[in-house]
Amino acid sequence: NVMVESASQYKKAVVIGGGLLGLEAANGLMKQGMEVSVVHLMDTLMERQLDKPASIMLQKSLEERGMKFLMEHVTDEILGEERVTGLRFKNGEEIDADLVVMAVGIKSNFSLAKESGLHCEHGLVVNDTMQTFDPNIYAVGECVQHRGITYGLVAPLFEQAKVAANHLAEFGIGRYEGTVTSTKLKVTGIELFSAGDFTGSDDTDELVFQDKATGTYKKLVVKDNRILGCVLYGDTIDGTWYFQLMKEGTDIEAFRNTLLFGQAHLGDSGHGDDTRVAAMPDNAEICGCNGVCKGEIVKSISDNKLFTLDDVRSTTKASASCGSCTGLVESLLAHTLGGDYEEAPSKKPMCGCTSHTHEEVRRGVFEQELKSMDAARSYFNWATPDGCPSCRNSLNYYLLSSWPLDYQDDPQSRYINERAHGNIQKDGTYSVVPRMFGGLCTPDDLRAIADVADKYEVPEMKVTGGQRIDM
Repeated sequence: NVMVESASQYKKAVVIGGGLLGLEAANGLMKQGMEVSVVHLMDTLMERQLDKPASIMLQKSLEERGMKFLMEHVTDEILGEERVTGLRFKNGEEIDADLVVMAVGIKSNFSLAKESGLHCEHGLVVNDTMQTFDPNIYAVGECVQHRGITYGLVAPLFEQAKVAANHLAEFGIGRYEGTVTSTKLKVTGIELFSAGDFTGSDDTDELVFQDKATGTYKKLVVKDNRILGCVLYGDTIDGTWYFQLMKEGTDIEAFRNTLLFGQAHLGDSGHGDDTRVAAMPDNAEICGCNGVCKGEIVKSISDNKLFTLDDVRSTTKASASCGSCTGLVESLLAHTLGGDYEEAPSKKPMCGCTSHTHEEVRRGVFEQELKSMDAARSYFNWATPDGCPSCRNSLNYYLLSSWPLDYQDDPQSRYINERAHGNIQKDGTYSVVPRMFGGLCTPDDLRAIADVADKYEVPEMKVTGGQRIDM
């Protein structure tokens, strides 16, 4: 919310870190209308997931969209007094900035475990049954270190949790042997997939296909006729298949010559994506976020008579998280249902009151200088005269952020938590968060907050990430 609010007030953003999360954050800020520069320490983007050719193609695509890059730059100082005004680099260069986002990686939080006397290195060390050095204590997730590796993704957590649960329930002896992870960049219009060891070594082979005209790049690292890693850019439809071959250690000798052309070319390839999804085995993982395979999706479509992408999402959770597998899920729907498939609309309406998207309404409010609820609903031909709880809240926000001096905020079009500046609890009480713009307040404000805390015997208070006081 802080980033979105800043985007509506300021123009220049700098994202420190050209990794996966940094680029997704930068793209999101660009979509909010900001001028975005990405500062990266290395000479290539996403160096942990991409080789140099793929990284160069990615940077070119993002630059064509308007994103700027400062490669091999080391931040020395964030400038500004009351709020950020820019960055200074080690080489003496400076850049103006109204907003700075840092996406420089994650660090496991294992302080509690360390204080408890458990053995920790880069994370809380666990064995193959997810037990710590104290066999009565189990641990899973981003805080643990298994075989020297810490994972910052959700898919390994699911695998770890299954092993821990089986062990705790004495339901066999499952072992966690590590997770081969894959990466997909969630930027609309850019298809990218990476998995495993894509760098290779002297004793590995590299199968490479590149077509600069179409923006396609494929690289497979192979050893002893088994895939160790891959990088795909532009055409990623076979990423799931390569990933499956990699995890299962499949011998590819029989189809090595056509491997780069994808699964469809194993047989009749005249039917495009439909043939590709048809050729996938039932145990092929479609949704890595939620661990959903092809067989589960197809069975759910048939058994539950699902016809739309939203149906599949609500029933199986496939495509319901990051959305990067949406194309595969839609292909499965089309293949399973044939002519009965209802393709998802290319744009999602703001709500049932209008056919326009959030972005169209937000842009229209500003460009057409619409400064009231009635004016906006009239211009966009709202189906209902007063809107609904969903669109009233959004429309009120778009009007207020676009015309803060002209539009009168409508408190009733805000959620109760916003109206009360607090969060309602299960017992009916509120966790109150007084509004403090940019974290600025006066001594009198602080005294008033302290007086309220004393009056209502608030046991503890905290400073939030949004620079406000929560009590």
